[in-house]
Amino acid sequence: MNTRDLFALSLAALSALGAACGKKDLPRPTHTEPWLAHPPASAAASADAALPLSHYVLGAQSQIHFEVPSKQGALRGSFGRVSGEFSIDPSDLTRSRGRVQVELSSITVSADGNSDDAALLARVKNALGLAEASGGASASFELSSLEDVSPAQLEPAPDSDAGAPIVRRARATGVGNLLLHGFRVLRRVPLAAEFGFTLDRHVPTSVVIRSRAPFVISLETHEIHTTEPDTSKKPGTGRANHARDARVSVELYAIKMD
Repeated sequence: MNTRDLFALSLAALSALGAACGKKDLPRPTHTEPWLAHPPASAAASADAALPLSHYVLGAQSQIHFEVPSKQGALRGSFGRVSGEFSIDPSDLTRSRGRVQVELSSITVSADGNSDDAALLARVKNALGLAEASGGASASFELSSLEDVSPAQLEPAPDSDAGAPIVRRARATGVGNLLLHGFRVLRRVPLAAEFGFTLDRHVPTSVVIRSRAPFVISLETHEIHTTEPDTSKKPGTGRANHARDARVSVELYAIKMD
């Protein structure tokens, strides 16, 4: 092979290489329909697996408990008239939403070492603005989301035990707005739930929700000022103790609506 033939062969090789590189750099065709018109099969299966939200109403045995620490002993009490409802998806508990409302006039109180509970109750009601004209005052909590849910999906009750009560348990942190004494504050509440299954093995018939630990409400934030006399000194020389916080726990019983 002479020099001229070798030069021609080199040019041909370079041309072929350039054409190959040019093809590699060309953009890939963009797929439109039908590839983008339909979701993946896994996504469709996941959507089909999600159950519709089930609605639950709180029963009369639901209560809200509280404790206010003080130097003279703890002030304890509860609210007996609690209402509300929840919407729950057993296949995805993070979708759960709800609302709890408390009639503040249903308050009962007792104090360690204090026999005059009636006078103490009057002072607490006055601090909450529960005068005769405002007896219908209420507080509410709007559940907007759940965090740290475990497990996020409830397993259906086994058919082999058809009719026998089955309980599933879950833990979560409820996030929502607490409206109390005219002030709305974002709160996080550690919760534990028990789901009772009976005839329907996929959707619970009842739900019991309790606090995993009391959560703290700042009384000052809601402008609630409760005082107890300082009995550590002689009468007339002591100064009143202002309670700053309340530790609150919930005990809610809900039944599925038909």
